Amino acid sequence: MFERIVELIEKYDSIVIFGHLHPDGDCYGSQIGLRETISMAYPSKKVYAVGSGLPDFFERLGAMDIIDDSIIENSLAILVDSNDLERAEDKRIYHAKAWCKIDHHIDTGHFNEGPYVLIEDANSTCEILVTLIEEQHFPMNKRAAEALYLGILTDTGRFQFVKDFPAIFRTVGRLCQQGVEPRALNTILTMTSENSMRIRGYVFTHYKKTEHGVIYCVLTRDVLDKFNLEGPQAANMVNLISNIKKYPIWAFFCENPNGTLGIEVRSNSATVQPVCASHGGGGHAHAAGVTLPHFSEENINMILRELDEVNIEYFKENELCGKKK
Repeated sequence: MFERIVELIEKYDSIVIFGHLHPDGDCYGSQIGLRETISMAYPSKKVYAVGSGLPDFFERLGAMDIIDDSIIENSLAILVDSNDLERAEDKRIYHAKAWCKIDHHIDTGHFNEGPYVLIEDANSTCEILVTLIEEQHFPMNKRAAEALYLGILTDTGRFQFVKDFPAIFRTVGRLCQQGVEPRALNTILTMTSENSMRIRGYVFTHYKKTEHGVIYCVLTRDVLDKFNLEGPQAANMVNLISNIKKYPIWAFFCENPNGTLGIEVRSNSATVQPVCASHGGGGHAHAAGVTLPHFSEENINMILRELDEVNIEYFKENELCGKKK
């Protein structure tokens, strides 16, 4: 499965690992875990991970690299946890000598730049990387194992959204044998601030509902400024309104500083990815996102109508006669 990507890794002396816009635990964990592993397997190679990462974990797992354009121009680019080059956070990826991709999102068919491993059934990209490391007999240290564990933990919603529980816990067990400390990582992950508590209070008192089972919150620029938050930060808090009885789909609509509309959608039943994909976004069947060019009531209502239709069809298909769960 990984032969063509490993061939490229062995071919290039310089490798730069790229992640997606607004990196999450799986993106950052994949970058750090792969950087550590390749560096140990091929000590003579220069391996970098670029982007903003997750600063709260830098002290424990490692910071991102700051590199010149000339390095990228002479390197292999490995894109992780992202559909295509357009979604890469660092746009210098286009200047690399060659490209490959390792991902688990629903295929958009837009990546034509090089070989890739795409396993849509995988819970996370980090899970795929554990398989790669083990199949290729690459070395793994505690830092790599903790980075990969972080990605699996976060992309499964702390093991809530898992396709094969025995398999994922066997994988996590092997990582723990490398020294992973789940309690320490969870402490960093759950650390919050007073400001975060205030925004939670706002969300809990300002969410809205549609007639057909979508619960949502709109965060304007004024609101985000009040709580000193950027749109992407707020959008990642979408699960504050998750799993509320009778509302199987939930969404956040955030006004970004450049006037665009950032949208994050989640579901505990119906497939919401096609709604985001139809507007240029993507993601997983039950967790997806998209950015629209303009923050407007018209665009928000358009997405809500489409999500309502998803719920209506889902209820019909499951013989629920249009009633909410």
